[in-house]
Amino acid sequence: MRAILILLGALIALQPLAANARSVNVYTTPDSRQDDWVLEGPAHELGVGFPQTQLITSVNLGPVSFNPCPVDKEAGLNFQIQIQNLTGQDWAAVYYVADPETMLTNVDELLGEVGFSTGLAFKIDSVGFNTPLVSESMIVDNIFQAGEIWEFVIQDYSNSLGGPPEALDSIGIAGASTGWTPSTGSIVAVPEPSTIGLLAAASFVIGGARRFTHRRMYG
Repeated sequence: MRAILILLGALIALQPLAANARSVNVYTTPDSRQDDWVLEGPAHELGVGFPQTQLITSVNLGPVSFNPCPVDKEAGLNFQIQIQNLTGQDWAAVYYVADPETMLTNVDELLGEVGFSTGLAFKIDSVGFNTPLVSESMIVDNIFQAGEIWEFVIQDYSNSLGGPPEALDSIGIAGASTGWTPSTGSIVAVPEPSTIGLLAAASFVIGGARRFTHRRMYG
């Protein structure tokens, strides 16, 4: 019984992770330039200065020579961005989505928040034709683990309003963003499946516990 109570307490502690993360409904418009993927339905927006369950840091490490997509390279500068996952959970897939004023050339697809226009987007990973992810501080597995630091490259970055590439701190994706200031892009993420399973288990166990308590109290 004590073990069940400990498990229940741990699962209850996980519930705010799902409740407080900013859930967004997204859609993908296909683009033929690089890697093919589709992200439809619920996802989460992470950002600088966001609540704890959505919180990341972002630092511009400056121009670099690495080209995530050599075939699409133009004359602009490539910037290496460092982000750290302070959300307390793992993310199985992470995407960079440009604001309308931001241009780049390592584009996979066009991604937007339902009801708003899309932005140029790429999956931050090290597989396929477009490989912007250059460094993971923990296990090299393309999973953005709790506490982990990633470094990725935006190829031929520019922003028509003069905003910097590390500005990831407004609520809203692509056309839903407030733009510069304060943002030039957004980070969109999908939870790692084991976290989703734990959260589902939390709902199941908590619901059962509530039903059990109700029967004990009221018969």
